[in-house]
Amino acid sequence: MLYFKKINLLPLVITIPAMIIGVLAMINNQVSPSIYGQNILIAIIGGIISFLVLFRDKRTAKKKTNIIVITCILILFLLTFLDNGLHGVHRWIAIGPLRFNIALVLVPLLLIQLSSLMKSKPFWLTFGFALIFTVLLLFQPDASQLTAFTTAISILLLNIIKNKSVRFLLLIVFILLIIFSWSHLDQLAPVSYVEDILSLVKEMGFGWLVLAVISLLILLIPFFLFPPNSVKPLSFSLGIYFLISILSSCFGNFPVPIMGYGTSPFIGYLIAISWYVYNKK
Repeated sequence: MLYFKKINLLPLVITIPAMIIGVLAMINNQVSPSIYGQNILIAIIGGIISFLVLFRDKRTAKKKTNIIVITCILILFLLTFLDNGLHGVHRWIAIGPLRFNIALVLVPLLLIQLSSLMKSKPFWLTFGFALIFTVLLLFQPDASQLTAFTTAISILLLNIIKNKSVRFLLLIVFILLIIFSWSHLDQLAPVSYVEDILSLVKEMGFGWLVLAVISLLILLIPFFLFPPNSVKPLSFSLGIYFLISILSSCFGNFPVPIMGYGTSPFIGYLIAISWYVYNKK
């Protein structure tokens, strides 16, 4: 019982090291408190909400229809194209003064829902949904999230596909889409405290950079090293998703999750780590 209570704290504490290092780098570069303050608030408030939600009795949790949830996510993805965007890039939905990167918020939840869907529905339905979301990410465009999502969902799909020809076809389709997305990157200039946050950390000293890398690895450890026994493929898939999301910032102008400025990566990660704790218990 004590273990169950302690593990409920994981969503609250696991993002703190990366968040703090990012905040210190922003402070060192005179970034406005209104910027880095948002990271502090979402880490604390989001972690507390997750902590309280995880106290629910697992037996009384209501199961939602996967297709309904996936359809709602699809609608939100489509709404990004109604936003004015930036230089032809459509990744956000604005709610008042706040702008949310929908992929960073919802792709972890999408992976969880698609994993559940493929257990009860034909393979082609899950693949169809996955292909639709991949195409939407292609048109946003967002090579980072497209690569992370397609790689993660491929792991789940390949785990259930027995036909070698179908496996080969699936891989070819997703690989071609990944290649096309990286050959048509957006032209948005990087923001120092979002995409180049690791450069700001490096300016503080090499030791800080080492700590920054360790803090980002900490985010991945639960999914890879201590997966819930009943859902190991999905845990590994989510770990791959976050790993690629982090690594892609080294190859393009993409946000560094949790460490860089932005509330969207926090929400997406907290959804995934809350799912992890829920199933670990």
